[in-house]
Amino acid sequence: MKDNKVLGLFSEFFNQKYGKSLVVKGKPGSGKTTFALEFTGMVYKENPVHYLSSRFSDDPLKDIFDFIDEVSYRSNKETIEFKENFTSVKTDSLKKLEVMIEEKQVNSSSSGLIFNIQEVIPEINAIYSFVEDNAGTNPIIILDSIEALAQKYGIDEGILFSVLQNDLVEHSGAGLVVILENTGNAQLEYFADGVVSLDYKIMSDYLVRTMRIEKFRGLAIGSNPTFLYSLKDGRFNVFPQPEFDYPKKRLKKPETKTIKQYEVPLGNPSFLPLTGNAEDGVALGTVVILHRKNISEIMDNAVNLFKNNLIKQTISEGRGVIDVTSSSYETSRTLVSAVDTDLLKHYITAERTKRSNPYVINLEGKSMFADFPNEVIDFFMSSSVRPNIYIFSTDFLSFTYGPNFIGELINIINEIRITGIVVIIADNEYYEKLSHYSGLTIHFSESSGSVLVSSGTNKLFVMNLGKDNEGWPIINLTEIN
Repeated sequence: MKDNKVLGLFSEFFNQKYGKSLVVKGKPGSGKTTFALEFTGMVYKENPVHYLSSRFSDDPLKDIFDFIDEVSYRSNKETIEFKENFTSVKTDSLKKLEVMIEEKQVNSSSSGLIFNIQEVIPEINAIYSFVEDNAGTNPIIILDSIEALAQKYGIDEGILFSVLQNDLVEHSGAGLVVILENTGNAQLEYFADGVVSLDYKIMSDYLVRTMRIEKFRGLAIGSNPTFLYSLKDGRFNVFPQPEFDYPKKRLKKPETKTIKQYEVPLGNPSFLPLTGNAEDGVALGTVVILHRKNISEIMDNAVNLFKNNLIKQTISEGRGVIDVTSSSYETSRTLVSAVDTDLLKHYITAERTKRSNPYVINLEGKSMFADFPNEVIDFFMSSSVRPNIYIFSTDFLSFTYGPNFIGELINIINEIRITGIVVIIADNEYYEKLSHYSGLTIHFSESSGSVLVSSGTNKLFVMNLGKDNEGWPIINLTEIN
């Protein structure tokens, strides 16, 4: 079973002091059943679970969720001991429902005058019996779906939910998960303690799935309660939103490695599926475009992490970096606090300033040709070995030189690429104008607080973050579908 941090919130939700109910809604194909079973797999060993499904058979699910026979009503109904007397479970609302059906205040499939809950609605009796048998252990009932059970016996699902909510959740401490086949039911959502909405949409020819926690009584879920998820291989996998955190201590100087002269590492090994190469690198002279489809704080953090990992990899090998981006200030602060000072001489920034600094190229801002002549680049890279990395961002260049910088940028690229690779961080405004110069384009986009990454292939990845053995954040890419 996967260690899923976000789904773990739901286990915490149901293990609060009092019973809780959760409505799971979404259009067909959004993964409501898969969500319910993934959650069941996380909790069924600690919390007794009673899973009631309207499917014709549970067999197709067993290959993925091999525990289903342990929790399914269908698999265990022959051995259930239906109870008539309950001591730990409230049945007041259930008795009112019986009276309403007998008096024909609500419809029922029963043709007799006397309504017997055990004979007419065995599933409901099984639910109450399950809670009675597991009183005090936070039992959880999962109805997939509540409409199907209600329609089977001709009872409005709102009435059925109200009965179970009042008797089992509020007065008996049970957990209740109800799956809605429709996209919503205002009455159920109002009385439920939690509401989860599953959805999917097409983004740039990719199918992207989102889970939104609309209601979650008793627990704080942060400022962005929306998460991406995948149904790959029949499993429900939620992707936590990335948290960017750099180490505060100085890293050890890495061991010297053999430097390849015709292949330049990107410093982000997980991007290998996007490069089309056998190793984490691109050929000497390649122009790499990091295309930011969205402008936001999380997008800045994601692209900066890719850039910072590239810079850290490069200077750790004694190779040179010239950073001409709007985020060079942040990168400088990060590197100063975390990288050996002897390596920082290989990191050169470009700023529109008059101050004297051996690691800063002073820009006049009138012409890129005047600011980046060959002799200036050679001077600042003189203490570093090749291949170098040259990083530009379109927002910084536009701010410094005005909107018509592309012609000069291309000419400069053609001169410097023979000594390394060029990385351009491009926003939408300039991406189309630069895309045909690219040997590798990596697209970054934001959806629901997560970062999606692609390279123009038919694969889409979500960015997750990990830490190396020194606490430095590293990027992991997980394919979604």
